[in-house]
Amino acid sequence: MAKTYLLIGDAGSGKTTAACTCEHPTLIIDVDCKADRMENIRHLVESGDVDIHPIRIPLTSDSFRERALNPDKGIHTQPEGYLYVVDYLNRILAEEEEFGKYRTIVLDSLTRLTEHMKRLLIYLRGRGKFGKKVDGDMNWPSWGSYLSNLEELFTELIQMDKNFICTAHQKIEMEHDDLTDSNIPLGYWPMVDGQMMKKLSGYFDECFFMERKLRKNQPAQYLFRTVGNKYCARTSLNLEEFVPANICELRKIHEKTKKEVS
Repeated sequence: MAKTYLLIGDAGSGKTTAACTCEHPTLIIDVDCKADRMENIRHLVESGDVDIHPIRIPLTSDSFRERALNPDKGIHTQPEGYLYVVDYLNRILAEEEEFGKYRTIVLDSLTRLTEHMKRLLIYLRGRGKFGKKVDGDMNWPSWGSYLSNLEELFTELIQMDKNFICTAHQKIEMEHDDLTDSNIPLGYWPMVDGQMMKKLSGYFDECFFMERKLRKNQPAQYLFRTVGNKYCARTSLNLEEFVPANICELRKIHEKTKKEVS
């Protein structure tokens, strides 16, 4: 049965590697443009278990010189990164023949994809096609349309007859404590903007945070955090708080834990 997974963590925490532990063949939509340089999944690529589709599209095609000299002006050339990715995902949703062989689709990462979307909205704002300018409003444009577009996208993706894995970087929500003059973490969330930050995990069957534990004279251990008071992590399986970051092994761990409990 196809399932959906949201993997959240800092850079180097093992998100992409863990995404490659689901059922193969796997297609990685590599918005971060780094998967094809990862040595630890190269054997999966060479064997044909994992295919990588890198999104080598700049955030903006305007020259760096032009952007530096005109920081307050809009983007001149329409950014194509977000549009390309959603068009590509639409082809998968339309069940085009070339995607039929894949059992798992990975979007790596949503955080980078939203950066492409922001550039598109900034461009549209400059063309008078998005939002209404309010003097002194540093949040203009509002990201309401951004949120709606992502909601529509994920509503379709999670209904695919394939496993769908989405990765996102981690954002810590902080609160300043005046008594101790220190910052206290209130929660750990996926790094996306607006209300989507706290809504995103609800679209997925499983939501895990990545934990990388260093061990003396041994390779680093990569784990899924499955629960946590300040984390939006959650699972439908019978799992301990920390389990090895291997998606295909989760069902075995679930059945084993279920037997032990009974």
